[in-house]
Amino acid sequence: MTQEPEQIGPLTFVANADYPYPFAVAKPPRFWMEETSGALNAAVEVYMRSEDLNPQQMELLGLYLRQYIERAVITDEQDRRRLLGRIEKLRGVRDMERFVEDLSEVGVEPF
Repeated sequence: MTQEPEQIGPLTFVANADYPYPFAVAKPPRFWMEETSGALNAAVEVYMRSEDLNPQQMELLGLYLRQYIERAVITDEQDRRRLLGRIEKLRGVRDMERFVEDLSEVGVEPF
């Protein structure tokens, strides 16, 4: 079954059968590898190298993380609200790294 592309802000995602979400949910989170413009991929590469992220890259990563957290299976809804509230406070790669570590503690692995 082919899914239609999904637009989330400036990002366009196309489902990739190689990266299925492992849980049955109504609307699975989109993985960064499914984004077609290349802008998110470039931002993730900079993040993975622990280099400074420019404001546009921070915005794209924040948008990506928001949709991911909103859709991911998280056992405690309180954690979901708390994590979503932290996204706007991320100011750089170090903040992003700490945030992603906290996500892994609740079983969310966006990268």
